[in-house]
Amino acid sequence: MRAYFLMLGLPDMAMPQMLVLIAIIVTAAFALAWIADAILGDGCFGVFFNAVILLIGAIIGALIWKRLGYAIGTNPQTTAAIVSTGAGMVLLLIGSTLRRWV
Repeated sequence: MRAYFLMLGLPDMAMPQMLVLIAIIVTAAFALAWIADAILGDGCFGVFFNAVILLIGAIIGALIWKRLGYAIGTNPQTTAAIVSTGAGMVLLLIGSTLRRWV
């Protein structure tokens, strides 16, 4: 598990800290999924699948951002969190748009 966190650009942590971080990430994903479900209405997939899509988009966004190696601002973890959130929302919006068209 630690290797995956390091691959995403997160610092090395002890197991209790890692569990708290995972809980915070999942809670934030469900909160964003609930907000997206309220905004997009019938074009969404439901809160649970919205959260899954957000998490997949966030992981993909973090991996791409780390691969590109851009450094914006003084705190790379904050920048990675913002990029991950944005990538998750973009993937959800793309999925919602494709669902409405198909």
